[in-house]
Amino acid sequence: MSAYLAESHPAGRTVPADEQADAVAADPPRPVGVGETERRGEAPTIQRTIGDGHDLANPRFAGDRVLEGCFDNERTVRFGSDGPSVTKLQQAMVDIGLTLPKFGVDGKFRAETMSRIKDFQRSAGVKDDGIVGPITMGEFDRRIPGGGGGGGGGPTPPPPTVTTATVAAAPDGGANTRQRVGPGEFVDLTASAAVTWTAAAGTLSVASGPATRWIAPETGSVAVTATPAGGPPTVTTFQVVPPDSIRMRRAVVNPIPAGQAGADMLTDVDFGHTDVSFSRVQWLEDPGPPSAVHGYFAFGNGAAMDLNHHPNPAFVTLRPDNHFLHDHCGSGFPLAPPFRRFFPPPMFFGGGWFWSIPNRFRILGSGSGGTPFVTTLQFFLVDSSGTTTVSKQGANITRTKAGAVT
Repeated sequence: MSAYLAESHPAGRTVPADEQADAVAADPPRPVGVGETERRGEAPTIQRTIGDGHDLANPRFAGDRVLEGCFDNERTVRFGSDGPSVTKLQQAMVDIGLTLPKFGVDGKFRAETMSRIKDFQRSAGVKDDGIVGPITMGEFDRRIPGGGGGGGGGPTPPPPTVTTATVAAAPDGGANTRQRVGPGEFVDLTASAAVTWTAAAGTLSVASGPATRWIAPETGSVAVTATPAGGPPTVTTFQVVPPDSIRMRRAVVNPIPAGQAGADMLTDVDFGHTDVSFSRVQWLEDPGPPSAVHGYFAFGNGAAMDLNHHPNPAFVTLRPDNHFLHDHCGSGFPLAPPFRRFFPPPMFFGGGWFWSIPNRFRILGSGSGGTPFVTTLQFFLVDSSGTTTVSKQGANITRTKAGAVT
């Protein structure tokens, strides 16, 4: 941008001689909030290019020296900025559905505002760096209700109304309009007009028309944008929540012959969370060796046993209530004679081990190797009488060699 001479500007403003330096070269882009320069004891930076033919057209932003500076690549608004210019950007985002639930429209550019700026940038198809510069400011000017972009063609129509409906119900009974969803969930979106649909992640069934179905990815905050032929878009932001915990309870006791040590059960497996649906999530445990092997299983006849973990080799699909039935937890083994040189009768002595089990999940039908999300523990302990205890993630079973179970 070249410097201006001290003459009448086409917009009717005379530029004083001491303001004729090239603004870009003298004052490179930086985060600016109203009042910042005054607080530093400097003279306020004056926007030199209002009326140069490259100005904001949207009445919400036009004439704001900070935002005009962003549009002309003379400055930026970013994390740390504050003031009325930030307020205008925040209110604009709230008006198209990019809500600020924690701090609201407070004129302070902090983490929540930066996250919503990134959502807006992704919906506009520009770099999502969270910084308002010339490209992002141009998208605000064009996409936000209130005018701008096309110029002089009458009032800008409001953004389309978008309704959402999750296909599966969440276990907690929440409304199907929820915007927290599980991996792979189906969400049907319907706009009040024909629109072009775009999604920052996941898959859309159709790219244009009044309705589409979005399939959520494995995780992340995802903006789905409905852009009409004229006027501003509507952005709907979903939070994709993967499973993050596993708890178990004993559901079935499996029999083991009397006189043989061991304990065996099937468990009901609960996957957190309950406010999203995992009905399109699959689960897999990884095999692995035992840990902390001691006693009979390290030194007695049990040392010859295969103590490795051998889980189901294939992914299994979770139920709509975010549970799985049934996980097998247990082991039986014969009572063996003691090492009489070191261990007097009875015929058995104690020992045990545990498994540290990595768990993975994936979206049904993805064919991927899965994403690790939690490690679970399973313990086996036996005392000198042959009473065996098996425990795994909150589920427990204890059985004597005579077959009594608690």
